Amino acid sequence: MTPSRWQQVRRLFEEALERDGAARAAFLDAKAATPDLRGEVEAMLAAHEQAGAFLEPVRPPAQDRRVGQHVGPYRLAERLGEGGMGAVYRAERADGRFDHTVAVKLVRTGLLTTDVRARFGREQRLLARLEHPGIARLLDGGTTADDVPFFVMEHVEGEPITSYCNKHRLSVEARIRLFLQVCEAVQYAHQNLVVHRDLKPSNILVTESGHAKLLDFGIARLLEG
Repeated sequence: MTPSRWQQVRRLFEEALERDGAARAAFLDAKAATPDLRGEVEAMLAAHEQAGAFLEPVRPPAQDRRVGQHVGPYRLAERLGEGGMGAVYRAERADGRFDHTVAVKLVRTGLLTTDVRARFGREQRLLARLEHPGIARLLDGGTTADDVPFFVMEHVEGEPITSYCNKHRLSVEARIRLFLQVCEAVQYAHQNLVVHRDLKPSNILVTESGHAKLLDFGIARLLEG
């Protein structure tokens, strides 16, 4: 695949990823000019779906050049997860003012296209609209010394909602109470015209105290007008 062809495929993949079902098919009908091009985009979409959630735990590589670096006043301590657009790190306050652990999300260096920067900025703006105990809070944002966008989130110590329910052998009534916490967070987002579009267990963590937190608004939509 030539570099120009790869850029074309990647651009269509990123735009198709923001659509679901019939809307995605209609987009590919209109934009994928040849069967070969459509096949390459659909193969990437299938691989993305199989890859799992943005924040699924992963085994960190032997070396991650970001670990140990400073992002604003925070030092990146370990990588928590990664996905198509970027990676999330556990980070600690490093300026000596106070102890604070956060999650820092950065765009992967190889994906610093105009479209990805725009999507990342949109996610940050959406999160800035939301302040609810059931949604991980946005704390800060900016760019690194090497011009990589990042934002700083509340760090949630928890496990996926399904794992939590099974681990603690929750009754049906207890599971419904936990589910209602999620519904309240989703309703709050909808009242602020934000649709998450990627609700699944790995994006809903439950803390040890039993509080559900909604994460990862990477493909969320703002309902204009």
